[in-house]
Amino acid sequence: MPLFLLDRDGVVVVNRKDNIKRPAGLELIAGAAEGIARLTDAGISVAICTNQPEVARGVMSREELDAAHEALAGMLAAKGARIGRILPCICDRKTPRMKPAAGMLREALAGYDASAADTPFVGDQLDDLKAAFHAGCPRVLVRTGLGRKALERGLPQYLQPVAVYDDLAAAVDAHLGNHAGGGGIPPTP
Repeated sequence: MPLFLLDRDGVVVVNRKDNIKRPAGLELIAGAAEGIARLTDAGISVAICTNQPEVARGVMSREELDAAHEALAGMLAAKGARIGRILPCICDRKTPRMKPAAGMLREALAGYDASAADTPFVGDQLDDLKAAFHAGCPRVLVRTGLGRKALERGLPQYLQPVAVYDDLAAAVDAHLGNHAGGGGIPPTP
């Protein structure tokens, strides 16, 4: 089944320095919902894999995180976009599931019976790219969120190739163009 994986903060919603703790803190990045809608209209499932260590740190409860994700799904649905699953890692220490490890991505791939080599993961940080690399997914960096800073710092050679786009909407356009034979995000070799 075709699948497209996304990080949450900086890709779908605007990063907040104090992190999103409640639905009221959610603000969609311009064009993100429309990009997701184009994917779902093309028959491609979309899932979000997001580190949310604030739960383990006691800054927010799991119920508050779930409420924020329900609100996010509703905001997206109001614009014709569907998210199949939101997989959060609520740990505050490194685990096999927490990015930069690939556990969440592998869980999503297995849940959709999707091929890693054909499933891009779009993120805005180095840890996102590392998780995609470890999972075997094509790596996509957007300049929204922390993406510009990641580019300024430089990307390690072992993560290449990395497709870079201004935002999620541009990454989706490239991916859909690739499916139609027009280039875009290539599968990993």
